[in-house]
Amino acid sequence: MKKFLLLMLVVAFSTTAFSQSYSWVRKQTGSSLGFPIAADKYNSDHIYYGSNATIYKSYDRGESFSTWGTAIPGSYSVKTMLTTAKDRDVMIVAVEGSGTTNDKIVKTTDAGQTWTTTLGGLTFSYFGIPMTPDHNHPDTIYTMSNHTFYKSTDFGSTWSVVSNPTQFDAPCDIEVFPDSSHIILVGDNTSGIFRSTDYGVTWTLSYYTSGEIPTIFIDKRTHTAWATKWGGGGGLLKSTDFGQTWTLYTYFQGKNMWGVSVAPENSDFIMAGEYSGSRIYISKDGGQNWIVTTLSASNYCIAIFDSLTIFAAQSPGIFKANVPYVPVELSSFYATVIDQEVSLGWSTATELNNARFEIERTQKGDSDGWIKIGEIEGHGTTTSPKRYLYTDRPEITGTYLYRLKQVDYDGSFEYSNEIEVTTELPKVFSLSQNYPNPFNPSTNFAFTLPEQSEVTLSVFNITGEEVAKVIDSKVLPAGNHSLEFNASNLNSGVYLYRLSAGGKSITKKFTLLK
Repeated sequence: MKKFLLLMLVVAFSTTAFSQSYSWVRKQTGSSLGFPIAADKYNSDHIYYGSNATIYKSYDRGESFSTWGTAIPGSYSVKTMLTTAKDRDVMIVAVEGSGTTNDKIVKTTDAGQTWTTTLGGLTFSYFGIPMTPDHNHPDTIYTMSNHTFYKSTDFGSTWSVVSNPTQFDAPCDIEVFPDSSHIILVGDNTSGIFRSTDYGVTWTLSYYTSGEIPTIFIDKRTHTAWATKWGGGGGLLKSTDFGQTWTLYTYFQGKNMWGVSVAPENSDFIMAGEYSGSRIYISKDGGQNWIVTTLSASNYCIAIFDSLTIFAAQSPGIFKANVPYVPVELSSFYATVIDQEVSLGWSTATELNNARFEIERTQKGDSDGWIKIGEIEGHGTTTSPKRYLYTDRPEITGTYLYRLKQVDYDGSFEYSNEIEVTTELPKVFSLSQNYPNPFNPSTNFAFTLPEQSEVTLSVFNITGEEVAKVIDSKVLPAGNHSLEFNASNLNSGVYLYRLSAGGKSITKKFTLLK
């Protein structure tokens, strides 16, 4: 049985424990201390890994790798690399050279066959992730060498100096806040975390430590920033105010942490690596609880592309996580109410063997319990976000509870949490289009009454002759109403149906196809 995780927009909760046992398999040997992993923006199955002077590419979501392009001249270690959605043959790479001022940024426009140095004579230091994009403007890239902060607006082809901050040393990581491009964070190797609110022109210290800040990761969904500490007591930091203040997780104190990443579709899924402890820590409840997985050697970075595709760059190469299962993860479950019509919506981040969702309802305080009111087919196994919609029309106004029953192909199931809604009497007299239309031989009529009324519903042929009386002068209460009409005794053709109530009438057209 898998966990059915849920973040509700009406009632929220998070899991507090989970029992998955992750393992790791090395997919490519190598060694590059930085963030040497990237995805092809054209095809999420294509993953890049950089080691020494070589870029490797996987065409099967990281299961196997082969050399991509030619070796990068003068590269001792790949620090980080960036791809672009504009052209899959284009990549820019920050590399460490063999000398103290031989670090540089190179660019290829022919899938790695040739490399051009666009910014040279740099000093990144051994540990850095010195290059990052502005996600709001993907052609804008930032880098830093010693005390010089650079910017490119043409995806690394040319560079200009933004500022010369002297407050901090060589950068370990640079990150730009999504949707807030003016806010940039830098973690350095001696002082802590620095923050700019004017696109890198001026800087202030927002967190002090005597050690190094190897990695900063900003969750694009929540704008929460995570940062790791190596030295200075070690630890894991979190900021929820755009990097102004930071909270230290006591669980990680004394642990020299390095890589950190958050799943793009689930902000509660966080992974962090310990540099020399042979351990990767995993939380699926936003950092409240952690489990420990073992991965030998030193951690260089964590990269979560989705809940099934997780990588760790270690000193011996790139490793991929074997995930024992991925639950159906609801990223939202909500309800909107208009008069007596309840619209339920939910979305999933990932699904595994999801046969269907059954929608259940109960009236609050009803001793008869839950009833199934409908079902929607699931998407089986997928790591792509999916959305679902379902509409309910309770015939009686009142307060109702709704829940989802997620059913696997083997019949096992889990319930979501519950949503409470209150319906009201409809404010207008209305008649919906029949569904389905065209139909054979049955269709459904739905209408609303703002007050108790004597109702007539008749069907006419195209010449105006009445051919069926669906409701014959029957008094019905205010609210939503629906009923099935069987036209098996009628011939194919176009017909009219007319609803009359309270001195008003509405006429619509439908088509019977046999």
